[in-house]
Amino acid sequence: MALSILSPVRAGIEAMRIQRCASSHVAENGMSTHLLVEMWRSPFSILADAQTIKKALSRTNGCVATGKDCSVRVHQFDPYGVSGTYNGPNAHILIHTWPENGYAAIDIFSRGKDGAYKVLEKMKEELQPEYLHVLEVQRGQLINMEDT
Repeated sequence: MALSILSPVRAGIEAMRIQRCASSHVAENGMSTHLLVEMWRSPFSILADAQTIKKALSRTNGCVATGKDCSVRVHQFDPYGVSGTYNGPNAHILIHTWPENGYAAIDIFSRGKDGAYKVLEKMKEELQPEYLHVLEVQRGQLINMEDT
């Protein structure tokens, strides 16, 4: 589901104006795909361990297999929980886990829709959730509108 809602906030704040600009390099369907992912009922042992999350992030976008230039960082929380990031040439992934709830929140930001969903499929394989919710946002869409 792509969101294309523009709702200026006017409660005591001046509404900002969106200026139209000509840009031939921006695709009509957006510059990139951003998936907001929620995974539930993943195994505690996967979500609680920083090294397991690091391996999952590394495997997700071909970092290990292809030797692509990428960066994977993780932080282990006490007593448990992990935050991690993957930054590579084709995607950026952020993950925060709450193992005690079997829950992970993941952002996948990729050049294209196909790439984003390939990353999502690999994350599902790595984290083994029973339930999944995904919100898709196309970033950088051109909005055809008069002065706002």
